Amino acid sequence: MKPTTVLITAITVSTTLLIGGIMSGCTTHPQSEEHSQSRMMSSPQFNGKKFVNASGVSASGDLGKMFSALKDVVLNKSSKATPKDALPVQPLLAKNMVNQTKSELSFARIGHSTLLIQLEGKFWLTDPVFSERVSPVQWIGPKRFHPAPISIEDLPQIEGVIISHDHYDHLDHASVMKLQEKTQHFLVPLGIGDRLRSWGIEKAKITEFDWWDTMTIDNVEIVATPAQHFSGRGLLDGDQTLWSSWVIRSAQHSVYFSGDTGYFPGFKEIGERLGPFNYAFMECGAYNELWRDIHMMPEDTLQAFKDVQGEVLVPIHNGTFDLSTHAWFDPFIQIQELASQSNIPLLTPVMGEVVMGNQQFNLAKGWWEYMQIVQSTQTKQVFDH
Repeated sequence: MKPTTVLITAITVSTTLLIGGIMSGCTTHPQSEEHSQSRMMSSPQFNGKKFVNASGVSASGDLGKMFSALKDVVLNKSSKATPKDALPVQPLLAKNMVNQTKSELSFARIGHSTLLIQLEGKFWLTDPVFSERVSPVQWIGPKRFHPAPISIEDLPQIEGVIISHDHYDHLDHASVMKLQEKTQHFLVPLGIGDRLRSWGIEKAKITEFDWWDTMTIDNVEIVATPAQHFSGRGLLDGDQTLWSSWVIRSAQHSVYFSGDTGYFPGFKEIGERLGPFNYAFMECGAYNELWRDIHMMPEDTLQAFKDVQGEVLVPIHNGTFDLSTHAWFDPFIQIQELASQSNIPLLTPVMGEVVMGNQQFNLAKGWWEYMQIVQSTQTKQVFDH
């Protein structure tokens, strides 16, 4: 790769991770009307100027962190950060996710943090990103390792699109615009509703949540829960919108979606108040010790899973984009080893593979391990971690 290409990619990735500008008790019931300034100002997460983490951790506008990350990406990026061969993708047909009874649960990974979940006979979509690149433009920026296993056009009718925060690898303008006609609800953290309305999304479809706000739609309860992260899509809008993890549950099933987050004590409170969860979709990818407070390392992912009282761990935020310095397969290897040591059920489906909530799990080698064997044989090299 040419030095200029490395530098441009490094700047793009670093800015994505650190400022998001180039990329990347009682409960209250949010209103689906236009977000008001007074509601944001009254949020415990808003300090009068911006949204903040309870711990005081902040990434937006930290030029020192951005420079350190840029330097690390330029000097220490793994030669295996992107796969040499096409990753396996199983074409997804929505009809294969339909269960015999409405009370059952099924899901499939679309890529990165995008999940299609079927619960109570309705479909829910998390952080939909179907674009080729996670960037404000499609001619530069991290590119997908694999095609989406299903197109937006072939998706079923979506009851709710659930957004964790506004970074480009989680809130994709092109995907949201294509989804608006087949989506009943857009469920977003405080402040993001203003952005969706500015894009032309119908006001009545948007509901904004503060942490611990709840909403029930056709026997499915949606709860916005805390996370430790940051927000912003440009150089001047850092932390002007909230970030969240989410709980989606019915009378029979409950799942947890971490969004992006560093490890923090709030995981235990989430588990105590809303756990246990049949599946916990936990961030495990695009990590680095330099930004550990806003993106979990694999050992943090495992501890967070234990804290929220998950039953089956499904690592996400991996396998689709190159957003850090580690090898593309490193998240899978690391979390597999950690889960095995703690005797924790781990599920790493191929993109597009349908998982039925009542199925038995195959604990044999993961699909990425077979890819390593094939590629290692071809190159006669041992993959570095």
